[in-house]
Amino acid sequence: MFIDEFFADQFYAKLPLGYHSNFSFGQLFWTHAYYPHENLELWRPLLDPNEPTKTIASAFHITPAGQDAFRRGLPLHSPKLETNEELLVIRAKLRPVLLVQPEIPLGGIDNRGYRGRIERRRCLVAQIFGLADTKTGQAQFSASFVDRVRKMEFPQFMFLPQKPGVLEVDSLLRLDELQSVFTPNLRPTQYAVGDELTKVLRGQLAFLLSGTGPSDYTALRDCRKIKFTILTPCEILRA
Repeated sequence: MFIDEFFADQFYAKLPLGYHSNFSFGQLFWTHAYYPHENLELWRPLLDPNEPTKTIASAFHITPAGQDAFRRGLPLHSPKLETNEELLVIRAKLRPVLLVQPEIPLGGIDNRGYRGRIERRRCLVAQIFGLADTKTGQAQFSASFVDRVRKMEFPQFMFLPQKPGVLEVDSLLRLDELQSVFTPNLRPTQYAVGDELTKVLRGQLAFLLSGTGPSDYTALRDCRKIKFTILTPCEILRA
């Protein structure tokens, strides 16, 4: 039995009113997410010969990162860029994400007189990738790999089934693709993973990050390997 068959129509839960502002672990959102770069390239300013300070730029070109990367001679004032900062060439797209850590409000902190920003309004999300093309339906991954994900063989992956209004196609939750996001950039949906699956996902994250268990995750994962003839740990977990 696969994880999506096990949870069936309880895989997702529809959230009550207030989901726009009361964010919770396991809730699904849309946001612009970036692809971590594999080849470091930089946007470097094309300086205007009519601008004598050489600290203002409106045009840029792409260049491979060289020995002077993050060690530029002059800062930019517009756009603001210190000598130890760079504008990276990265790609991004709007995609669904799952909330792993909601923003943690800070209160009672006095940092007046210091440059550092403590409250940054950040939360942590895991990216969701379609297993098929949303326009053509063409599979993007082999069926054998997808079945192994559905059997919970990989601690960094979770299979998320297609559901109208939730996900257009069967998808892959990648817990190895976590990103920090500015909270106002999240566009909430009215759906989250179901309550029982939330327990499994929390256990999966703990196992992935620290190898800890047993948990609902390890119990469910291990029972995938059993051929059932009597009441199994999975059935007990589900009851």
